[in-house]
Amino acid sequence: MHSKTSAKQWQAYIQNNINKRLESGTLWGLAGLSFIAVYREVFETVLFYQSLLTQSTTEQYSSIAMGFAIGVAILAVITWVLVKYSIKLPVAKFFAITTYLLFLLSFVLMGKAVTALQEADIVGITTLPINIDLVWLGIKSTWQGVTAQLIVIAIFGFYIFKGKNQK
Repeated sequence: MHSKTSAKQWQAYIQNNINKRLESGTLWGLAGLSFIAVYREVFETVLFYQSLLTQSTTEQYSSIAMGFAIGVAILAVITWVLVKYSIKLPVAKFFAITTYLLFLLSFVLMGKAVTALQEADIVGITTLPINIDLVWLGIKSTWQGVTAQLIVIAIFGFYIFKGKNQK
């Protein structure tokens, strides 16, 4: 989602195949294409929840289930509003917002990944001169974790800068 070209290419692929299937009258092809488009999104969601569950304790499962249920309820309400009132989803704004959410998620997961690798004694631990411990952001007082998260910020900044210069 960082690159609009990727989203545009996926959209063009879907649109091109939909047009071909509608012209030829092969509804099985259209059904298969719909399945692939939805399956891709479901697969990403399953990977996210699998990662979340492996980092959680059994006591936290109910919170994850509650979050999932609330998310489904919110999506149902949004879907109902969109269908009922025929509101057109502003795709550009949607992708812009999700890009920032994905950045935040990658920032947090990078910090937690480095911490997990340090706990497994795969990555060394070099402490910072100051003590920072923001678990909800994945920030710990180690040079390795902070450096990895700064790299995430740099990559995100590069793509944002590149995107603004292409306009």
